[in-house]
Amino acid sequence: MACRGKSVTPPLSITPGEVHVWRTHLTRDTDTLILLKSLLSPDELARADRLRDQGKREEFIACRGFLRETVARYLDKDPAALRFETGEQGKPRLADGGPLRFNISHSGGLCLLAVTVGCDVGIDLEQRRDDLPYRDMARRYFSPRERDELFSLPDGEQLDAFYRCWTRKESWLKGCGTGFTQSSDSFDVSLLPGHPPALIAHRALPGEPARWSLADIAVPDGYCASLAIAGDRPVVRYLP
Repeated sequence: MACRGKSVTPPLSITPGEVHVWRTHLTRDTDTLILLKSLLSPDELARADRLRDQGKREEFIACRGFLRETVARYLDKDPAALRFETGEQGKPRLADGGPLRFNISHSGGLCLLAVTVGCDVGIDLEQRRDDLPYRDMARRYFSPRERDELFSLPDGEQLDAFYRCWTRKESWLKGCGTGFTQSSDSFDVSLLPGHPPALIAHRALPGEPARWSLADIAVPDGYCASLAIAGDRPVVRYLP
């Protein structure tokens, strides 16, 4: 439950080489939303107010409140006292510095938060849509290698492969802090069934594949999620 002051739950600890992946549904009752809203900064409240759709506004409040509550437990601080800032491309981070790193993603009412220490991390979650125009999106955003591999698969396997590729690419872009300001067709990730998640090649930055590890994240049916972390393949712990 959201509350002001330090959390009543025990502080959390994390060691280098671990990634904690938290999952929550963003549907909240009115009283909980009021409590979560009380944790947000003036900037976050202004961002929420700019969302005209009530459902999206409530999801934003629930997502940011969840982020504050969870990160505060690692720092043993008041969730409302946390100060966030964003990098040049909008990636959130703690304004006071320190080794804790995190990244958050939400889609279709579900939210994932990845927390680690000492290295950059990115996570992406997508709700699967059977009517997605994935072939057009692949032609626009995927590299030639990725497109060739995707379209070489039987039709019944292509949508799953598309989501594997998309979430792996976006998790890496979020981990770098660039998002889609970096050309998404300038690098390749794995997507074929049975192939481990990996950043295979980067034509502008050939040293990047050796610096990053990718992992698929377990999510409910109807979703797809991937994680990218700078460093060796992490130990992933799932937390409620």
